[in-house]
Amino acid sequence: MGKAKWLRLIALSVVVIAVGAFAVAGFRYVKGELEASPITAAGKGGPTNAKTVQTSKGPAVKTGPFTAAVVKETGKFKLEVGADGRIAVTDKRNNHVWRSNPDEQSLASETVKGVWRKNLDSAFYLEYVDTRQAGSKLKYGNFSDLRTAVSVKETDEGAEITFDLKSIESSFVFVVSMKDGYLEVDIPSDRIKEGPNTQFVYLWAFPFFGAAHSDMPNGHMFVPSGMGATIEFDPNGKYPFRYTGETYGMDLSVSTQSFRGSPDDPSDVLLPVFGISYGQNALFGIITKGETNANINATPGGLYTSYNWIAPQFQYRQEYYRQTSSFGEGFNVYDEKRLEEDRQIRYYFLQGDKPEQINYVGMASAYRSYLMETKGLKRVESQPESLPLEIAFFGGDREPSMFGSKLVTTTTFDQAADIVDKLAASGITGMDIVFEGWSNGGFMRYLPDRLPPEEALGGTDALKRLIKKVQSSGSRFYLDDNFVIAYSGKGFVAREEAVRDSNTRVVEDEMGPSGGFSFRKATKKYWMQPDLSLKELEKSLPTYKDFGVDGVHHNSIGEVLFSDNTPANPFSRGATASIFAEMLGKTKSELGSVRVSHGNSFVLGKADHISDLPLSPSYDLLAQKSVPFYPIAIHGLVSYSGKPGNLRDEFNAELLRSVEYGAQPSYLLTFEDPGLLKDTFTRYIFSSQYSEWMDTIVKEYKRANAVLGGLQNQMIVNHRSLDKDVFETTYENGQRVIVNYGDAPYRGNGVEVKPNDFAMAGKGG
Repeated sequence: MGKAKWLRLIALSVVVIAVGAFAVAGFRYVKGELEASPITAAGKGGPTNAKTVQTSKGPAVKTGPFTAAVVKETGKFKLEVGADGRIAVTDKRNNHVWRSNPDEQSLASETVKGVWRKNLDSAFYLEYVDTRQAGSKLKYGNFSDLRTAVSVKETDEGAEITFDLKSIESSFVFVVSMKDGYLEVDIPSDRIKEGPNTQFVYLWAFPFFGAAHSDMPNGHMFVPSGMGATIEFDPNGKYPFRYTGETYGMDLSVSTQSFRGSPDDPSDVLLPVFGISYGQNALFGIITKGETNANINATPGGLYTSYNWIAPQFQYRQEYYRQTSSFGEGFNVYDEKRLEEDRQIRYYFLQGDKPEQINYVGMASAYRSYLMETKGLKRVESQPESLPLEIAFFGGDREPSMFGSKLVTTTTFDQAADIVDKLAASGITGMDIVFEGWSNGGFMRYLPDRLPPEEALGGTDALKRLIKKVQSSGSRFYLDDNFVIAYSGKGFVAREEAVRDSNTRVVEDEMGPSGGFSFRKATKKYWMQPDLSLKELEKSLPTYKDFGVDGVHHNSIGEVLFSDNTPANPFSRGATASIFAEMLGKTKSELGSVRVSHGNSFVLGKADHISDLPLSPSYDLLAQKSVPFYPIAIHGLVSYSGKPGNLRDEFNAELLRSVEYGAQPSYLLTFEDPGLLKDTFTRYIFSSQYSEWMDTIVKEYKRANAVLGGLQNQMIVNHRSLDKDVFETTYENGQRVIVNYGDAPYRGNGVEVKPNDFAMAGKGG
């Protein structure tokens, strides 16, 4: 058995043990369970735009049959709010009812007992800490266990539901509003009251909204793993764990005993979206407020209950490792201060008898509409028939030397100009040229000191010549830069300017010695305080404008997100995301265009292009079926490309995926042999010499351009499997792109596709 398989088996075993421990702990919690019926009566009072329609006189410990206290209707939907805070939405187009909790008829076959049976009846699920108990152990509560009294106040569009948790002297409010095309659920931060001994950690709003048994036809859950993935309902209940995705990845400022990955690992969850689909209906959710501190959880049927359910888990406090000695000793605690941010979920109700109306295609279409309505995304301008080609050049990096380090040059500005001429001579026009490793000292090495451009590459004059040459040929030029990280030395004072963790220690990453080479002195990498990142950008923009660049490619901004615990100037992850968005906006305003990598959702509406968008299959043990949700949602609005073609792991398969998902071709090139970089931090560039790649680039570009040229402003309206290993992407102009990953030719729908190839059909095909 290979090493990778052993690692997967070990990881699976750990998860199974953890899930089992959690379940056992949950069922132990059922001791002392009470059984009674809620008592309700009419009441008065509330805000000027709301009236109390039903209030429980005392704490309820068990919900009863659903009884509507408030009913609100729009042209397509009817919202009912129950006296105990549960809700139901009827889709008038086909009379399907979406319930926040399974009804009595559905629950008749449920065999689970104890706490999870009560969870199924609860409109919320709370995870909290009792500060009187040592060890910061999480406690779990639902409607019944927390002896909840409920007040329902009617509003213009729905209801304001107050949950008074008598057991822990705490309360919070859900505001549900039935809009014209969607349901909105708000959790106002200023309406949360914590008891004297209670600290909220996680809160789930309507966690079982849309929950379904595994025997429902075509049932699956959609999760935002990478570009998107689905979890099929399994009638046999074989899944041993749930899917949990941390929106925008880990927070490097949260102190842990060990990182779950590199602090620079791009996030796996780029979009705060989720969904569940079965029969001819689907529920699609978007976290529209508070997404920077939330998890997406998808729980398969047969794990805790017989239901498949998916919901966001809002975080109000971070758990971190409080170090108490210089030897690393300490213990886990939760933040003392609650994160004060409003939370909001928007639910769309999809229906139809065609798969693309209710699967990931329909959900992506709903998300596209949301982005256009709320984030200002617009259809890209009409494009020429040729597909833009993204070419990134790498200038240089530093390697160890007797006197510290020296620059290794792989591409000068004049050499890059020669390569651009050769590409243009081959018939490729309209390129997007990005230059990496151009700054003073080489690839990001002296950041935040970046100017002037490295003299060994030709300096300012040679850079300006390159920019003019690129633009005169009808192409565009971008400088790659990183305003998020900084390195030791060169005027950066880490103790004053670097991000700090939960223990208020400076967050740092030691870059060497490692990997078979060593610097005389290890280089330390830091993450800059967000407001300082903005100031560094503002200092640099006038110089970039003088260079004449078309824009900046921002490294890191679309990949990582963190908080900052500097006592005098703290930043939440949400505040950092706002700063990052402002930086993108300023770049675009001053230079005309801005590009990012990876594509965390807060860049949408700001970035014109996303490089290195994850297009690879999902490697999640549960969400194993990848679907192109992200490409479908943004094609025609934002251009994107995947991994550079010369750095592909699966050479032909990744090319096919790029075409299937409508991505622009991309390559990272050097003039010299990249083997020169073997003792630098950029030794991952293993194959990039332009002379070895020129013929391949021209050939692959022309193949991709033949089917994707002229489609840049077209939206994707469908994506489906035609046969085993054969997929079809349909654009709104009727053009279809069929990709065959198999080893045999595909013939169907009037088109033939060779093995491991692609073809165009429909309009123009």
